[in-house]
Amino acid sequence: MFICVLTACNGSSSSRSATSKDSIGVTSANHPVMDNGTLSKLGLPLSSNQEVPVNNSTATGSMDISYSKENHFLKYTVRWDGLTDKPLMAHIHGTAAKGVNAGVRHDLTNVLTKATSGSFTDSVIVDGNMLKEDSLIKGFYYINIHTPANQGGEIRGQIEF
Repeated sequence: MFICVLTACNGSSSSRSATSKDSIGVTSANHPVMDNGTLSKLGLPLSSNQEVPVNNSTATGSMDISYSKENHFLKYTVRWDGLTDKPLMAHIHGTAAKGVNAGVRHDLTNVLTKATSGSFTDSVIVDGNMLKEDSLIKGFYYINIHTPANQGGEIRGQIEF
């Protein structure tokens, strides 16, 4: 399970739009939180209707995303259920708005659980070359999972804060 612990939760100069937070700083609502330069979003959906073109898979998924503007780490946990077959690969693609396809920016295949239902947690440095901070914050990257039946991607979710 992915847990994003946020620091500097003393309420000083942090920006917050989450409705509540538990005692260790994990947001309980699906809203961005920014503390000490960390953006976080929980429960972003992955689905076949976000793929371009849309496919008929009934698989679903979600992802929790955290990005530290201080150390440039993008951390993510991706969960899925009901894929048509074992996944072949997964990627972060960009730059692209919702409804637009883009090239692979980071390969997630080595951490991908090869099962029709599963999850993984990983991180990547937003280096300003393959992944750019301004594009990330504007929501121009997405994660998708590819299967034999849907080689272009079976489910997809936009990374948004």
